[in-house]
Amino acid sequence: MTPNTPHPASAPSLSIEGRLATLTLRRPRAINAIGPADVDILTELLAAAVAEPAVGTILVRGEGDRGFCAGGDIKEVRGMIVADDLDRLAAFWSVEYRLDHLIATCPKDIVSVAHGLTLGGGMGLASHASHRVVTDSTRLGMPEVLIGLSPDAGGLWLFSHAPGSSGTFAALTAAELDAGDALYMGLADHYVPEAKLDGLMDRLLTMPASAALEEFTGSPPSRVAEHQSIIDKVFGAPSVAEIAERAAGAEIDLRAEVLAAASPTALTVTHEALRRAADMGDLAECLEQDLVVGQHCARHPDLEEGIRARVVDKDRAPRWQPPTLADVADADVAAFFHPTGTPLQLTGW
Repeated sequence: MTPNTPHPASAPSLSIEGRLATLTLRRPRAINAIGPADVDILTELLAAAVAEPAVGTILVRGEGDRGFCAGGDIKEVRGMIVADDLDRLAAFWSVEYRLDHLIATCPKDIVSVAHGLTLGGGMGLASHASHRVVTDSTRLGMPEVLIGLSPDAGGLWLFSHAPGSSGTFAALTAAELDAGDALYMGLADHYVPEAKLDGLMDRLLTMPASAALEEFTGSPPSRVAEHQSIIDKVFGAPSVAEIAERAAGAEIDLRAEVLAAASPTALTVTHEALRRAADMGDLAECLEQDLVVGQHCARHPDLEEGIRARVVDKDRAPRWQPPTLADVADADVAAFFHPTGTPLQLTGW
């Protein structure tokens, strides 16, 4: 069973068999990156699955071996910035965050399978589900600071609840976390070896998600857990400048080179956004902050420049403004949290 509305061949799809509805991202050549049209379709298909009485569980997965979802289509984001179409960009982020919230509050079980690269907006789709599966190839993360943006899609809500300062480490260093790290940090619930994924799908056809997943209770080792005390010592520092200094002198690799290469403004704003997220009451509040901060990032030169350097020209030589952490003023950071544009309007079920 599928909805009657026709969509392009590469658009997300919905199939229903037995008690299982499967939502599939279908742009494997782009590691299933999502743009505004994809978000609209995913929202429509999710609603169709929820409305179907026979459906007990909704499975969300990505096509291809490279990953579940590499995040938002940042070339499209840059195009909107270059065209000065910031209202359209804000609208895209708004519907994306609404979808993340619908996933988090869905009245039916959602099982996400975050195989391979699951980054940025992809983590938003996967890690707000009720049953979050990681596997051998999982590389989960929020790399936004590398393009002059603060992690969004509720990622900071998740990171703010991770053990110790592990969430700060992940947010500021764009770390790609494996299955063991994701489970340890509370970003996933079940490790399923890739050889057993087909068996899991068969079980989901006939039984509730919790029953289908009950045998998958093991966890691979976590490097983050192993080095938690060092991570806390370094990333528990009160400022990004001090974190960068401690990371450079640490006895293990804490991705100091990323701290040196990322946007100083994005790093400092992210550090403050994460601090604020830790005091929030729910995901919705964090998503509201994400939209405010994102709109300010879109008006700052670093976002367009970061996408140019990493994705368009690929020279990996961004010209950040300002160029160093020392040049980022407290007042400039505070301005990123002043309400701007249209507030986020979340919809319920």
